[in-house]
Amino acid sequence: MKELSIFIDESGDFGGYKKHSPYYIVSLILHEQDKCIKKNVTKLNETLSGLGLKDHNIHTAPLIRREQSYKFVERQKRIKIFDCLYHFIRKVNIKYKSIATVKKSDCTTIDVTNNISKQLATFLKDNFSYFASFDRVVVYYDNGQIELTRILISVFNAIIGNAEFKKVSPFGYKLFQTADFICTLSLIELKLFNGKNLSVSEESFFGSPRKLTKKYMKYIKTIEF
Repeated sequence: MKELSIFIDESGDFGGYKKHSPYYIVSLILHEQDKCIKKNVTKLNETLSGLGLKDHNIHTAPLIRREQSYKFVERQKRIKIFDCLYHFIRKVNIKYKSIATVKKSDCTTIDVTNNISKQLATFLKDNFSYFASFDRVVVYYDNGQIELTRILISVFNAIIGNAEFKKVSPFGYKLFQTADFICTLSLIELKLFNGKNLSVSEESFFGSPRKLTKKYMKYIKTIEF
């Protein structure tokens, strides 16, 4: 049986425009199950254990901003953790798609819902033959936002038809952590595209937009679906 797994993460909320949160973005990681990643997962876990992070769930945005469990972790170690997941992504055979909306001052929840729904539907329709080639399509999401859960169920069922949905914990799936990683970088890319600067924490972590692009985004863009 030919199976496709889709891991989904999001950044932002469905509310109106806020100065600190002007974007809403959804990232999808596509993994064909016949392309085994077990050895890569084992290697990633071993590398993290070597950094004193056994059974660690990498959370990219706090890692960059030095928040939550990374509050007292110095920059070089945080970069090593970041690079662990980045090199994992380089070695596994995955693709991604990020869809986003830039909120205007008069933006409403309905506007965000409509925009994301239309973009997701267009993506699935434009690539229908690819998705239809699988006997089973399984969508993994942590149900963190009920509005997005409803969009996923509605749009996938309307277009793909045979999609299944599973609630997941980030701890249990490295590809869900990958979705978080891609979503975070896609958000930074979106900000730069719209003329914004890196935040203080992002600049401290990456150095500059040029260094970010050269070291990470140049490759990441090659696996965009």
